[in-house]
Amino acid sequence: MVVWAKGLKSGLAAAAFVLCGAVGSFAEEQYPIETVRMIVPYAPGGGGDITGRLIAEEISKRLKTTVVVENIGGASGTIGTEKAARAKPDGATLLLAGSAIFTTAPHLTQIGFDPLKDFVAIANVSESVRMLSVPPSLGVKNYEELVAYGKANPGMLNYASVGVGSTGHIIGVDFLRGAGVEARHIPYSGASQAVQALLSGDVQFVIDAMVIPPTREGKLVPIAVPSEARLADFPDVPTFREVGLKDVRTGGWQAVMAPAGTPPELVQMIEQALKAADESPEFRGALTRAGFSPRFRTGAQLQQELEAEHAYFGELLKSMDVSKK
Repeated sequence: MVVWAKGLKSGLAAAAFVLCGAVGSFAEEQYPIETVRMIVPYAPGGGGDITGRLIAEEISKRLKTTVVVENIGGASGTIGTEKAARAKPDGATLLLAGSAIFTTAPHLTQIGFDPLKDFVAIANVSESVRMLSVPPSLGVKNYEELVAYGKANPGMLNYASVGVGSTGHIIGVDFLRGAGVEARHIPYSGASQAVQALLSGDVQFVIDAMVIPPTREGKLVPIAVPSEARLADFPDVPTFREVGLKDVRTGGWQAVMAPAGTPPELVQMIEQALKAADESPEFRGALTRAGFSPRFRTGAQLQQELEAEHAYFGELLKSMDVSKK
């Protein structure tokens, strides 16, 4: 059973459309802790929150335990992550980890944890698919028109992300640098708030997975996607590379971690439960409907990639002066 803790109403509403059918087979093993807390370091309703609740549901069913989902948003996810790092490493606390918290934020701001030492990686679950979209009221229909608008109206563009150092922020800075356009960055505590600001016209563009559903509904205008290939649902929307922008690593992952020192046997149980979930068409379908690409990696594989990405973004951000943009 999943207990909907903080952010009950908004989180439940946001997750309802993907939870349907996400029931996998039950594991024979039973987790030795009756109640487990999963910290989701984002506000309710965003993509990370939805993914965290789907994962919590799977762990609950497969290991016959109760997972309490606790939203602790703010500071690009680092507040909730620090709380998870300080939790007792007894298997009763898990973290829904987003890549930017571990690979970019540590290079941009003071954080109260060591991203490479204070956690044990359990398993990667999914990756984000993102899009740059604008509101119809802006009056632009493609990349060229957006760039032309920005150059003709200096100081008039605002863009939103889930915080300084978030993947959406990094991609935004790289996009603006490549396009030769200036825009003001406005951080929000969660993706749903950023998208709502976009829908209301308070900001002029957002680069995030959460813009895809309203864009699909015609509420937003798709401009480009920061990915290697065009999205199947939007075959006419070009990639950043196709419009002439320099490539930057934009893949964001969602994973499960625990405080360093958590018993290895408990880590292994959760890793195996998530591996079984990845083999479930229902769970993979739920992730896909939420705007994510299922991608399972073991804790060892994730740790290796985490270290490489942390080093990569450390070098990249030295040349981008992201904190001031």
